[in-house]
Amino acid sequence: MAQDRQAWQEFARLQRQYRTEQGLSQERLADKVAYSESAVGHVERLMRKPTEHYTREIEKALGLNGQLMRLVPPIHGNMMGPKWFREWPKVEALAHTIRIWEPMLIPGLLQTESYARHVFLGEPGAVEEEAQKAVRFRLHRQAVFTQPRPPLYSALIDESVLHRSVGGSEVMREQLGRILDVLNPPYITVRIVPLSAGLTIGCLGAFEVATLGDGGPDHAYLESAEEGRVSNRAATVRTLMVRWEALSSMANPVDKSREKIREVMLSHG
Repeated sequence: MAQDRQAWQEFARLQRQYRTEQGLSQERLADKVAYSESAVGHVERLMRKPTEHYTREIEKALGLNGQLMRLVPPIHGNMMGPKWFREWPKVEALAHTIRIWEPMLIPGLLQTESYARHVFLGEPGAVEEEAQKAVRFRLHRQAVFTQPRPPLYSALIDESVLHRSVGGSEVMREQLGRILDVLNPPYITVRIVPLSAGLTIGCLGAFEVATLGDGGPDHAYLESAEEGRVSNRAATVRTLMVRWEALSSMANPVDKSREKIREVMLSHG
């Protein structure tokens, strides 16, 4: 597929760029990993697709943190999620700003592996193998934060999400601790819409709005019980931005939200 080829070409270009920036030949890079010089060269010449293990070795040798790993799923055309969702990770990778509202769960880009696993296993008819694939893909998506220019990420979360025990106390303690660890205004902000806000327009469902950094059209992702929808229709994006701003006005500031998250985390013992 053309998309697979594009991702492979981007991988080869980045590997070559990072390698040469560090003054490494293909031979010297190969000396640092459990692969031959020809294997390194074959990836750069588009003769051999990089595997997950190969990519981990290369990233470790070059001191990278997900810049290449995020390209592995599309290269192999797997772990891409439902067909209707496949465009969204590409939007995330190009985004300058991502705004998200989540009334039910911790947002996917902030989820720990354990939390995500319990979310996917909670689906009717869930199979362990498929759940693990979905978890791996979600973790790959999180590499968006390790890009040279990561997006500004602003999440609004309903307070009920903090109290909804997914996987038990240990999983929730780890998950809420992760949010506290990654909170880094203005790059990553998480604000809590308190229960005292009552029934809000946000109860209609989760959504995200992405502003692209290359001047392309803004995109929106809307969730539903059966499937989601990705749209770049100006009217749809505009409607969701109005809704997000309304929810934002109800949310606690970052510091107060941090205190609430810590309070609930400690309640899990």
